[in-house]
Amino acid sequence: MKTVADSIADKAKSERKRRAEALPSNARAAAIDTTEPAALEAVRIGRRLQTMRRAQGLTLVDLASKANCSASLVSRVENGRLLPSLSVLHKLVAGLGTSMASFLSGSENESCMLVRASERKEVALDYLGDPHQGVRIEQIIPHSPERTLQGNLITITAGHGSAGDYSHVGEEAGFVMDGFIELTIDKQTHVLGKGDSFCFRSEAPHSFYNPGPGEAVVLWINTPPTF
Repeated sequence: MKTVADSIADKAKSERKRRAEALPSNARAAAIDTTEPAALEAVRIGRRLQTMRRAQGLTLVDLASKANCSASLVSRVENGRLLPSLSVLHKLVAGLGTSMASFLSGSENESCMLVRASERKEVALDYLGDPHQGVRIEQIIPHSPERTLQGNLITITAGHGSAGDYSHVGEEAGFVMDGFIELTIDKQTHVLGKGDSFCFRSEAPHSFYNPGPGEAVVLWINTPPTF
């Protein structure tokens, strides 16, 4: 005889199956099981996918287009609410221009990461500014879903800066290594020069600009990783 608990469990299982079957055939994914291992794996995959997507300057729509699926599906996977099937994950990973082996291996067991100056990677982000139009972003902390910090070396030529305001969850801190920048936080503009530092909540609308006369270099730290 089934107990009330058994009936509830069966109902939940049927609902998960119904939701999974409701997905488009070209974007079929498995709904997350309530068991802890599956939930943890969904979160791990989602965080890695989001970190890699942002590092490449791709929007949800961009990646969805590359993987031939919906942006809402990509969002659910990134938020850990959906554990993708192998075929869907393969398409998403291919859309990021990497292999399944590289994506799944990651760097979870690395307690220390060293990046030589010659190995620093440049990040192209259209929404921060065209790198050929005055903004260059280099990673000093390689992206990883296991890290809570993101560090970049941002070089800004005179007369250029971010393309508008940004607002997101987290905190930011920075150190001006050279030149001057105008840092606008919540509509208040602050002029910072070499040796100055800053820290603010990322939820406040913020932007940066180099008034000149020369190039500005800023060490910029975010938590959690933003792009």
